[in-house]
Amino acid sequence: MSSTQFRPRLGRYLAILPLTLALSACVTTEYTAPTADTAAAFATGAPARSANGAWWLSFQDRTMDGLITTALARNLSIHEAVAAIDEAGAGVAAARAASLPQASAGAGATRGDSQGSGAITESTSATLSTSWMFDIFGGNRSARAAAIAELEASKLSEEAARRAVTAAVATTYIDLRYYQQSIALTRQSISSRRETLRLTQDMLEVGQASRLDVLQAEQAVAQAEASLPVLETGFDQAVNRLATLTASRTATLRPQLQKGGAQPSARSKPSVGFPADVIRARPDVQIAERGLAAAVARIGVAEAEFWPSVSLSGSIRPMNVRGGGAPTSWSFGPAINLPIFTGGANRANLKAAESRAVQAHIRWQAEVLDAVEEVENGLSAWRRGGTNVAAQRKLVSTAQETVTLARDAWQAGQTDFFTVLDAERTALTARTALAGAVRDQATAYVAVSIAAAAPMK
Repeated sequence: MSSTQFRPRLGRYLAILPLTLALSACVTTEYTAPTADTAAAFATGAPARSANGAWWLSFQDRTMDGLITTALARNLSIHEAVAAIDEAGAGVAAARAASLPQASAGAGATRGDSQGSGAITESTSATLSTSWMFDIFGGNRSARAAAIAELEASKLSEEAARRAVTAAVATTYIDLRYYQQSIALTRQSISSRRETLRLTQDMLEVGQASRLDVLQAEQAVAQAEASLPVLETGFDQAVNRLATLTASRTATLRPQLQKGGAQPSARSKPSVGFPADVIRARPDVQIAERGLAAAVARIGVAEAEFWPSVSLSGSIRPMNVRGGGAPTSWSFGPAINLPIFTGGANRANLKAAESRAVQAHIRWQAEVLDAVEEVENGLSAWRRGGTNVAAQRKLVSTAQETVTLARDAWQAGQTDFFTVLDAERTALTARTALAGAVRDQATAYVAVSIAAAAPMK
């Protein structure tokens, strides 16, 4: 029996209690988790292996491992997500309490002349009251289901926070090593260009070079030196970012990171599994599904408002407690609240709840599509990155050999000085581009691993 077949009508309340008991089984909102329509495999032909939650171990970089371990233990975003779980747990407890009997007690005492006779009278009283709302139409059950779904979503939010922090630490560390490598390459280039400048000045003195050659050599040195501050700023910002992510002090991290190290490069291929496995493992998709479950449960809460509520209440009130022997009043019995006319509020609330459920389902569908897209994009970037790294390595080798030949030819008087400067600029550009290609491939590995990794806990 569908809940949409029942709507409040005045005639239905004529024999309200038997009717409510008969209909209580019909007023429920059933929820079935949606199934994602995904392809059997990713379009990029990724290896169908189980994704590893600790994917960063593939880099075999102890410094990165230590930073990630520290961030997972100390990052404030993760601690905030854990606190949100406690809040959601309190929401579940509050929803459960609504289905339990409620009791309260009170006491009072008076002293005075009630009839103006001058005689002082005293009286005391105590009251014990209890009430219990019967959840005949499932309003409280639906509220509990929504609260539980929200609690589960909060737990998944911690997993999402852990993934985001891990990715941020890894990519920032990759950037830091890139800046370090670029700074080292630039300094090497500055040293090489200064040596070229010295040779040019020596050749000017013996008449083998012109003043223009010297000016061009000085310009080449200045250009290399001008590019250094930008790279040093990038390194400083990466250190500061890592300090924030690990809740550490920059002054503590800097000495460790300034020691230098090779640019991170994954030692294995990314493991992503099948699309259906990815969808099941993604916390953002699961959060969206739990949000949908909560929204559907809220429809049940809104539907229950159309129907009568039945409660059982009672109270005991002894009078003149201190004097004894005074009469005691008591009451006990059921009460029915009939929502005969609400001005359309209940219908509007139900429509709003149904609309929120539709929106939640759309959000879940969008999360599924985004998850697949992120894996596909990450795999494509990682594969293309490998091709780019190989090409850049070849270009660096060729550019370095060109510099050597250009210098020899210039010193032998077989070419002009501009050829040497051009070869040096090309070599620096090639080596810097190689460092960027290594960074891009490592970053792509992080992206695809985060998009497809198994839960970290």
